[in-house]
Amino acid sequence: MKSLKPALFFLFLIMLFSCNSSNNDYAYNEKVTSIFLQEMKQIDETDSVFRDTSKVYAKGFPDSIFLSHKADNLINNSKIDLLDIARLKPSKAAAKFNEGVTQYLTAINDYGKTAKEMLHVKAIDEKRKYYDLLAVKYEKLNTYPDQLLAIQKVYLQEVGLQPK
Repeated sequence: MKSLKPALFFLFLIMLFSCNSSNNDYAYNEKVTSIFLQEMKQIDETDSVFRDTSKVYAKGFPDSIFLSHKADNLINNSKIDLLDIARLKPSKAAAKFNEGVTQYLTAINDYGKTAKEMLHVKAIDEKRKYYDLLAVKYEKLNTYPDQLLAIQKVYLQEVGLQPK
């Protein structure tokens, strides 16, 4: 997957940093990074399932249930993670990073809802429109890791987290 390299780099950077700033910023960064990486893994796995047209266009009940569960999990997990992030109190320096991760999770939730809508339509032409829309949404989701990494670097420098 395209987003695996940025994710690994993202995780590597987090591990390199020591806590030279307030414990709140360090704890915040750890929590949000963990949420981000979990969601990124889930969207990659879910998209790979939805890219399998034999399942998407199958008329079999088991495939339909499987795909529906995948979409539901994506929607529910992103909702829970959005609530978790909303409960956090990011510092002023973390505001842009917080906003970016929130946008990413919202986009994942939207992807899940679109997938769910695709599963409910019966007409092949309509299903194809949703299928194509999912591909566009996934491409947009793939732009977030690099953007968030750049924002996170600035945030970490601002709060004094330095490489070991």
